[in-house]
Amino acid sequence: MTIEPAKGIGDYDPKTWELRSFHDHRQKFLDGGDTPRDYLERCLEVIDRLEPEVKAWAYLNTEPARKAADEATKRYKDGKPLSLVDGMPIGIKDLIETADMPTEYNSDLFRGNQPIRDAASVYFLRKGGAVILGKTVTITFGGGDPAETRNPFDLRRTPGGSSSGTCAGVGSTMIPCGLGTHGRGSTIRPSSFCGVYGLKGTFGALNRQGSYSAAETMDHLGVIAGSLEDMWIVARYISEHAGGDPGHPGLYGGRLPPAPRKPERLIVLETAGWAETDDETREQFNGVLKQLEAAGVELFTRKDDPAIETYETETARSPEMWRNLYRFEMRFPMYQYLDYDADRIPPRLKKGVEEGRGLTQEEYRQALVRREHWRNMHDELANRCDGMITLASPGPGPIGMDQGSAIYNEASSIIGMPALSLPLLKVEDMPTGVQLQGMRHRDEALVAVARWMCPQILGNG
Repeated sequence: MTIEPAKGIGDYDPKTWELRSFHDHRQKFLDGGDTPRDYLERCLEVIDRLEPEVKAWAYLNTEPARKAADEATKRYKDGKPLSLVDGMPIGIKDLIETADMPTEYNSDLFRGNQPIRDAASVYFLRKGGAVILGKTVTITFGGGDPAETRNPFDLRRTPGGSSSGTCAGVGSTMIPCGLGTHGRGSTIRPSSFCGVYGLKGTFGALNRQGSYSAAETMDHLGVIAGSLEDMWIVARYISEHAGGDPGHPGLYGGRLPPAPRKPERLIVLETAGWAETDDETREQFNGVLKQLEAAGVELFTRKDDPAIETYETETARSPEMWRNLYRFEMRFPMYQYLDYDADRIPPRLKKGVEEGRGLTQEEYRQALVRREHWRNMHDELANRCDGMITLASPGPGPIGMDQGSAIYNEASSIIGMPALSLPLLKVEDMPTGVQLQGMRHRDEALVAVARWMCPQILGNG
C-alpha cells in the first residue's frame, strides 16, 4: 500500500474499518491454524509498509520480539500458553521503562537512556508471554510540544497526544494493543483522533511504577486496543499481576471481558467542551443519543435534573482546576531539568513549567479540597445511572501537529473516574470518539455497557 501524502491509509468509516484484534486468534493458535510468530509477522508487514509516513515508533525490537513469538508458538503447540496475553504483540509508550530498550521520554536530555529495569506493567506482561515489540512515540515528557507521529487517516493531522505513537500504531493496525499514559487527555484524546478503543481506568487501578509521571495525583496508565476485549484482557492482566498503584486496590473484575449489558439510563454531559465543539461533531453525537433513546435507554441532561446542572457548572471550571493541580505537581523534576539544561526543554513544555511558578501552595490546597467536592458530586450522580456519555474530543484531530484540545478529558482526569473512548463517529471523514465515564472502581460495568453500545450504534450487533 502506498500512502498518499495527505490522505493516509484509507477512507475511514467506523462501521467498516477493521482494527487488529488478538483474543479471537488464540483458539487458532491452539488448533494449529495460526501461530503467534505468523501473527507477529503480519504486524511487522504493516509496520514496514506504513511506518515511514505514520512514524509511530521510537524504537523497534524486532528480533527479540520474533524470539518471544517463537517461544509463545511452542507453548501454544504444547497446549500450555502462559496467559491470555501470551503471544500478543504490544507497543509500550516511551514514558514507560523497558530493560531491553531505551526509554528517552522523547527528550534530548535522555537520548540513549537505558534503564536497568522494566516498569511493573512491562515486567508482568513479559512474564505472561506478551511480545513487547517496541517503544511508541510520546510527546516530550508527556506534555506540551508535539511529536513527529502523524494521524494514519490523514497525514496532515495530529494523532493527538501524548500517547501519539501507541494510538497511531493501533489505529493503523500495526499492533492489536499498546500502553499509554494519561494525565489530562493523553489516552482518551488520541484514541478519539485515531479511531481506537482507549481505557483510562479508575485512578490508581493500573500500576504506574516505572513510568514517568508529571502529576502524581492525576496520571494513569492507559490501555489502547483494537477491540474492547483485548483492551480489558490486558488491563485486567496488568492489575491482577502488578496490582494497582501502591495504596490502591487495583482494577476489579474478571479476567475475561464482561458480557454486554444494556444500560437502563445514561447521563448526557456537555462538559466544558461543548462550546468548543463544531456543528458536525455535535450533530453526529446527537445522532448517537437518538439511537440510544430508540433502543430504550433513558437519557438525562442538565435540563432534567438540578444535580446534573450543578455538576456541569462546577466541572466547567476544569481548565483552571487542572492547571492548579498539574502545574504545581510537575515542578519536580521539571525545575531540575530546567536548571540542568533549559535549552533542551522544548518551548511549549518550558512555558507550562514556568506557568506553574506563580502558583501558591494555598491555591494547590484549595484545588485539592475542591476536587474532593467534585468527587462526591460525581459519585452521587454515578450511583443514579449506568454511565455518563459525552464526547472524547471536540472533533477530529485538527490539521497540523498540535495535540488538539483535551477539554473533554480534564474533569475525568481530575476526579479519577474510569473513562472509555469508543470509535463510533465519522466527522470530516475522520475518526472521532464517544466517551463513556462511570463510577470509580466500576470499570468492568462500564466496559459491559460499551460492549452493548458499540454494536448497537455501528449496526453490527
